[in-house]
Amino acid sequence: MTKAAAPNFLNGDGSASMATALMMSHHGLRRDLAQFALALTRVANGDRARVAALQEEWRNYHLTLHGHHEAEDQRMFPHMRAEHPELAQIIDGLGADHRRIDPLLERGDRAFAALERDAGEAIEIVAELSALLEPHLATEETHIIPLIRGANSFPPPANEEEARMYAEGFAWSSHGVAPDVLERVYAMLPAELAAKLPAARAAFEQRCKNVWGTPVAGATRTSIPDL
Repeated sequence: MTKAAAPNFLNGDGSASMATALMMSHHGLRRDLAQFALALTRVANGDRARVAALQEEWRNYHLTLHGHHEAEDQRMFPHMRAEHPELAQIIDGLGADHRRIDPLLERGDRAFAALERDAGEAIEIVAELSALLEPHLATEETHIIPLIRGANSFPPPANEEEARMYAEGFAWSSHGVAPDVLERVYAMLPAELAAKLPAARAAFEQRCKNVWGTPVAGATRTSIPDL
């Protein structure tokens, strides 16, 4: 999906919604794969200074992508299938993609574990994952995103641990999103969650420095990263 074709984070009236939050996660998934591709090329060319950090970041990516798909399969898609039976074939295809992606993530675990010796397999897996994930995310943005544009509130966290987890997730997905978009997104979050975001975002910027060598990630208004 080209940047011009990607839907805007914000609704037509300038408001944020759960669609914005979902597309921000798409942005984070695309952004990190692009960053992995660049970083792995450097490793292949002999720069192994950040191998350990890249291995840890791959573990984070695996958990994030698997969790994203699990939430869709267990909570979002069954409800949408019931409400929109005309999307059954689309939803089936998205679920099938999830089952193709999981083995790639497991192969990635093995490839990143061997990164100190050889970056070739990790490079191949990141490229293969990017090729599979891009049309998958584009399909969601065409068929699923319009259904949740009207959901403009975020449920309050059940407890302190859940608030921390959500804050870390938003810090990850916010990185590289335009400030005016984030202002609208953060305004719809519960106060106890929003209060944790400054510290979570600062911690994530430091994580980016450790892994990628820089916290810079652009300022996009769509799910396509500015890199």
